[in-house]
Amino acid sequence: MAEFPAPIVGFQLKNNFTITCYFQIFDYYDDHSNCSEYLTQPTFNEESGQWTGKFSPINNLAFPRNETPYRLKRILFKFNVPNDVYIYGDIPAFTINMFDSTNQTLAQDMYKALVNDKYYFDSSPLSASIYRTNRYFLGRNYIYHVRMSRKTTRTIIESAKDDFGFPPTRKTLTYITAFAYLTTRNASWYADAASGFMLDPSSFLLEDQTEQRNKNALSVISNVLAIGGALLTFYAFLFGVSSIKPWGIMHKYVFNGTTKKTFNDRLTPDSTSLNLKYDNLELDGLKEFLKHYVVNISLLEEDNEKSLCCC
Repeated sequence: MAEFPAPIVGFQLKNNFTITCYFQIFDYYDDHSNCSEYLTQPTFNEESGQWTGKFSPINNLAFPRNETPYRLKRILFKFNVPNDVYIYGDIPAFTINMFDSTNQTLAQDMYKALVNDKYYFDSSPLSASIYRTNRYFLGRNYIYHVRMSRKTTRTIIESAKDDFGFPPTRKTLTYITAFAYLTTRNASWYADAASGFMLDPSSFLLEDQTEQRNKNALSVISNVLAIGGALLTFYAFLFGVSSIKPWGIMHKYVFNGTTKKTFNDRLTPDSTSLNLKYDNLELDGLKEFLKHYVVNISLLEEDNEKSLCCC
């Protein structure tokens, strides 16, 4: 990333306050390079009871990756409260929010949420998280250094076809993350301020992320069928498959005697048959056919062999 676009910044307090900003330029030390034309001074919102102002970058304002002479190095903001009296319900801190200026629609929507003093609910969980993550509270009479980095995330747009394994449709969301810490730099410029902060990039690397769907309707159906198949296989292992091998581990080792008696009774011809000789021949033929082509009757054969040996 050759340049870091300057962000849109919102400022908020229950008291009326004024904002002053100042550009620090590489290799340039003119104390009069203020940036008042980029500022919208705070106005009062009756619904929220808050005074809210804004910094809006214009003319493609950006921080260069290289220390290019006469280009933007850092932005300094300070706040003054003309009538600094306690207001019931007010926290003793300024609220600031930062929004990526390359996504104007999202940034302006988030700024409206700030003006109305509401959390940003009307979007994806990621957008709501971005809004809340970049919300900072600056204590009175302290100076902060806020350092930024940028991320790009391709988020999945919810659709029915995505639930059935089709390639998802994504939208790209670029946003800012930042961290703030106390500082004493530029103390003389902040000497008369109620609070303030310095703003610049911490990194010019653009972190790229892609949202992946781990589960959808098709994967849930597949998992259910896989579990069903595993349970069926386990059942067959224990109790056999009645059409092919009508016994399993439970029949062979737990209910051995009962199982053999049942199967022998099922395969023994009726003694009252008038054609017993032919019935036996047919039964032997059927056994051979089943043995070689259909049914595994090894369990009964083992029992017959044992019986013959005993005789």
